[in-house]
Amino acid sequence: MTQTAAIKAIDLCCGAGGWAVAARGLPIRITHAFDRWSEAAKTYQINHPATQVALGDLRDPMHLENLIRSLRGQVDLVLGGIPCEWVSIYRNGWNPRTKVGEKERGEQRELLDNCLAIVRALAPRWWCLEDVVGLEKELPLPIPRRVIDAADYSPQNRRRLYVGDFPPPAPGRSGETSGARLRPGPYRVGPRQWSRVVTSSCQYDGKSTAGLCPDRKSPTVCDFGSRRDAELAVVNPRLPGGKRQVEWQEAARLQGFPEDYLFFGAPTAVWKMIAQAIQIDTGRAILEAICREASG
Repeated sequence: MTQTAAIKAIDLCCGAGGWAVAARGLPIRITHAFDRWSEAAKTYQINHPATQVALGDLRDPMHLENLIRSLRGQVDLVLGGIPCEWVSIYRNGWNPRTKVGEKERGEQRELLDNCLAIVRALAPRWWCLEDVVGLEKELPLPIPRRVIDAADYSPQNRRRLYVGDFPPPAPGRSGETSGARLRPGPYRVGPRQWSRVVTSSCQYDGKSTAGLCPDRKSPTVCDFGSRRDAELAVVNPRLPGGKRQVEWQEAARLQGFPEDYLFFGAPTAVWKMIAQAIQIDTGRAILEAICREASG
């Protein structure tokens, strides 16, 4: 990759900073990041002090107007991760108590519309907003999008919709499995029963059992840390019951966060930040493609 001027970027609904980690070492300078969640904004600022992190709601007309006015003509790349609860199968699937209500759906629809309005107003050369595949049915037809599976670039199965105008990443052929990012111990075995294990099945000693298998790709990392009805488990025949819970540090590594990353907040907040982040290895492949195009 030849030397080129830094691509000036902003990060909408920035969360804990997954896109910023993916951009490390690339000729991309994220000048501004925006989120309404204070713990996530604090986490982003601690780890990426060169970025100006603004705490505010992009649904607020005044906040939206100020953002567009202050950044018009200064942005080459818009990145983001749109909150997905309103179209998530985990919120709208098997458990009726977790279904998204009309008020929440309307709020998140408005947030999506405003993120798209920011892109139109700033007219960047490239833009990329990540969300679950279920968002596709909510998008206007002319908007470009593609589905990318993180399994091609990382040890995690995580199909996501990437909405925007950006060159396709180089084909990925990652053979890395989840075991490369799991901790060797010590572990915690939870006091409560495994009422629902959301993951794939493994073969141990000729028997099929549900769990995260170190010799296979990980299932999608979700916000299991704050849910009583779901657990992500690692199968380990040497442990009592043969399973243990995935630690939040392991979930962060499966998402691509580095070992020295500092999260700010309570354990449940940290789990949510990790689960809502982009899969960083995949984001890196997308940003590398953008940088190749920028360098000509």
